Amino acid sequence: MEKVLDGISNVLEKIGLVLATVILAIVFLLVFFGVIFRMINFRFAMYEELSRWCMVGMTFIGASVALKQKLHVGINMLVQALPLAIGKVCVVIAYLVVMTTMVIFTYYSFSAALAARVMKGDIVPVSMMYIKFTLPLGMIMILFHLLAGFVKIFKSKDINSVLIGS
Repeated sequence: MEKVLDGISNVLEKIGLVLATVILAIVFLLVFFGVIFRMINFRFAMYEELSRWCMVGMTFIGASVALKQKLHVGINMLVQALPLAIGKVCVVIAYLVVMTTMVIFTYYSFSAALAARVMKGDIVPVSMMYIKFTLPLGMIMILFHLLAGFVKIFKSKDINSVLIGS
């Protein structure tokens, strides 16, 4: 089970990294050409809305990659100072709280995305459902990373290897 979850987590990390990189490149191009077009007095109204949508997607997908790579900020000094068994209990509680929160957020963001299927963008006539689906997508990726980390807690000999943040 641990190897399967770890494999899925690794694949999702690579997918998330590629998606976030592609979205970042799109945002850069949209903003860069938006500035150029403004300078030559050619208004391209869609670039602001498209770049805003891309930023939302990049945030949630990128957050999953940051979690996998332990790049989220954490204050772990207390847990690291505790004996290993007590530290593991604290880490288990932290994982359970974060996983529960992600399940709740995934459910409500998925519901919000489905409810937005009839909404269209202000300038770009595309269903907002597609933009809002990046939220549950990122959260599902986070859940897999958390599950992969959670199963490692019980076999771990070192508390630092199973902490959520850095």
